[in-house]
Amino acid sequence: MSAAHSQLVWVLFAAMTGLSGVHGTAGASGATQHQLAMNAENEGEQLFGLISPTAKLELKMSGPLSLVTLDFSREAGDVWGDIRKDFSIPDLDTHAVAVREQALRKNKRMVERMLMRSEPFIYYIAQECAKRGMPSELALIPFVESQFNPHARSPSAAEGLWQFIPSTGRQFDLKQNKWVDERRDLVASTRAALDYLTYLYDMHGDWHLALLSYNWGEGSVLRAIKKAEEAGLEITVDNLDLPLETRHYIPKLQALKNLIQSPEKFGIQLPEFPNKPYFVKIKRNTDLDLREVARLAGIELGVIRKLNPGLNQPVMYAAHSDTLLVPIEYSDRINAGLKQYKPPKPTTSYLVKKGDTLSEIAEQFDVKVNDITRINGLSKKKPIKPGMKLSIPNTPKPGSWES
Repeated sequence: MSAAHSQLVWVLFAAMTGLSGVHGTAGASGATQHQLAMNAENEGEQLFGLISPTAKLELKMSGPLSLVTLDFSREAGDVWGDIRKDFSIPDLDTHAVAVREQALRKNKRMVERMLMRSEPFIYYIAQECAKRGMPSELALIPFVESQFNPHARSPSAAEGLWQFIPSTGRQFDLKQNKWVDERRDLVASTRAALDYLTYLYDMHGDWHLALLSYNWGEGSVLRAIKKAEEAGLEITVDNLDLPLETRHYIPKLQALKNLIQSPEKFGIQLPEFPNKPYFVKIKRNTDLDLREVARLAGIELGVIRKLNPGLNQPVMYAAHSDTLLVPIEYSDRINAGLKQYKPPKPTTSYLVKKGDTLSEIAEQFDVKVNDITRINGLSKKKPIKPGMKLSIPNTPKPGSWES
């Protein structure tokens, strides 16, 4: 999907439902608000996307990470039932929540499509929240941020389920290069988002304030808290001077929580997702051309692409990513295909011609000059010469995911 098309879809959806997020600059240095789309109360255009927390942030994993209890007595059931059992953030019952609930009722088809889109991801995210002892409401945040579309991209360059902008992604060790963008990677981005939320909860000791900070930035929220304290006000959401989009962020999440809690009140039937893993992880320490893997497994390339949106190309380069996610229903076929997979020969021979330069040869084979130099023992004292036979490292060729 093009950036322009993606933005149009977001504007239309946000105007209908009010399901859009906004994140301001975190840290004490400033409060830059990004804006995305009109919400249900015509609040104006608001861009969404996480903004980088304070530079050189040191995460403290106390608070909700101090104790994890696994309850093996629970019945398998469906994923929504398990999520409901771990709701623990205090509820809001306000007019703003009622407005968001009405928006959901008016747009049932779009909500149902959004729920269906969460199938490959929701169980994993809910389980990651449970492992950390975090409220299961947090697993619903991607509904607000991206409508559970891992390819969602905002005009502020935020990407993925959790909508990290580039600087925040780097702050939380999410790789971003021509091979991978881990802001779109389910496992990496979920780890980063829950790390950030943990940091915010440890800062405030309150999930509502943590969610406001996630949306607007901790620096901005801390300044709003200080302003309220100086005015002698109790520190509640209603008493904080917040931009409209941030003020409505928690009501949006609350409305979705209420939908999951009582879908019959919304006239919506939740899709039946089993409370079990959707995918398995396959570890590889060699490059993989996923087009060939799909061919050997007898499946469409899209089956692999669906769970690996962080890969920018249909090639998994071991130097940048070593884990492939595959649906459980296709895992046997894909593993069988991997047993037949033959990686390309490690090198190709090239005979240097008059006028050749290392940079031109490297560009021709889509490799790095340093790799050619290292493999062939070249140096300033040993340059290339016409007639010299070079070994060129082979890697799967990049291309389009659609090929």
